[in-house]
This record gives sequence, structure tokens and C-alpha cells, in this order.
Amino acid sequence: MFKAVTNEPDVFVGAISTIAEIIDEGIFELSKDGIKLLAADRALVAVVDLFISKEAFETYEIDKEQKIGINITNFLSILKRGAKAERLTLELGENKLKITIENGSKRKFTVPLLELTQEEIPPIDQLEYKVHVTLTPEIIKNGIEDASIITDAVTFEVKDETFKMLAEGDITQAELEIKKGEEGLIDLKKEEDARAKYPIEYLKKMIKAAKIADVVHLHFSKDYPMRLEFKYAEKYRLSFVLAPRVSEE
Repeated sequence: MFKAVTNEPDVFVGAISTIAEIIDEGIFELSKDGIKLLAADRALVAVVDLFISKEAFETYEIDKEQKIGINITNFLSILKRGAKAERLTLELGENKLKITIENGSKRKFTVPLLELTQEEIPPIDQLEYKVHVTLTPEIIKNGIEDASIITDAVTFEVKDETFKMLAEGDITQAELEIKKGEEGLIDLKKEEDARAKYPIEYLKKMIKAAKIADVVHLHFSKDYPMRLEFKYAEKYRLSFVLAPRVSEE
């Protein structure tokens, strides 16, 4: 038995909507603590790491932990019908997930469960970072959108007490700079200065989570995979690990 009811459907839909930009199916783990998902995109360039706490739900009932395979594209198409609803209910049935949307009326949908094999995921918990930056969502959103009109990659840099996002095209450049203590840069911790470049194609998809986040955590090292983590009210944590684009010198 599993049943979860949320009175913040827009946040739930926003999280799933961002995930759907990266992966089209996945295995959700329904646990006593909440809902978890760990999956890599088909090119193994990015990993999605989602945790939705049971505290995100008005009602959260589960009798045993289990894993369910879902086509995220189909799931999202239904969820979008309830993004502005008053209440969203998820309930596990026999080989299907039942979805009830309440907004003056009750609309009911079902999504079939899939037999999916858990693919091998890179050991992201073993990654160690030299730089940790905490930002307001708008800062990183602006930096990535600025860079996207210049080129196909953006460089993240921390030097001294300053965080920068840099993009350089054939004839144009873009730069976002913010120093520790300035509004928007909530925290900056580092073991050393670092600089790394990442593909805009993926980052543009990931920053769609900014609309549901209170804060963004960015962890990286020189020419090393980056972890981009969006948090909302200690209820939602949506993280992405993204491989760097290493320049040949």
C-alpha cells in the first residue's frame, strides 16, 4: 500500500518536469522517508538524483518499501493537467499508479508500471569537490541564459572570494561576476581556486528547476564533474551531476 497527497501540486510537477528534460523513464523508490530516484541519461553525461521528503505531502502512507518503473514522459503529461490544482493524490494499485487531481472536481488517471532494469550509475557519492557555492536561483539562471546566446559551453570559476560564469564565442563574450558578501551569493567555501567548463545544452534543462527552488548549491573542481543541487523548503532536493567538457591544450 502506498498513498501520497500533496497540496502543492505545482512544486511536484515542476520537479518531475525538470527530470523529464534529462531522462524519459526511471525507477522510483518509495521509502518510509519519501520518494527517491537515481538515474542517468542515455549518453551517461548527466545523472539525476531526486529526493522528495514525506514532509512534502499532506498525507504519506506506505506499508513497505518498493521500487516502481515509470515512463516519465507519460507520467508528466498527466501531471501537467493538475499543476494548478488544489490537491494531487498518488496511489499505488496493482501494476499501476493512480493519479487523482482535485480542483472543484475529481479527475482520475492511471499510469502503468514498467518492468525496468536498474542501469549501472556512476558512483556519484564518491565525488569530492574543492569548491562549494550557494546561490539564489535567479543568479545561476541568468548566468546560464546569458551564456546560451554566446556559445555551447559555460565556464564556472572561483578565484579568491569571487564566483564567475564565463562564455566566449568567436566574436562575443558574456560574464557574470559576484563576490562573497554580495546579494545573491549566499555562501562560498573552497579548498583551492578552480575552473571548469560544462555543456550549455544540459544546463539549460537543469536550471528549469530554479522555478521551484529556494536555493541552489553548486559543487565543482578543476575539470571535474559538477553537482548542481536545487532545494525547496527542506522538502525537495533535486540534484544533477554533469560531466565536464575538458579542453585539449
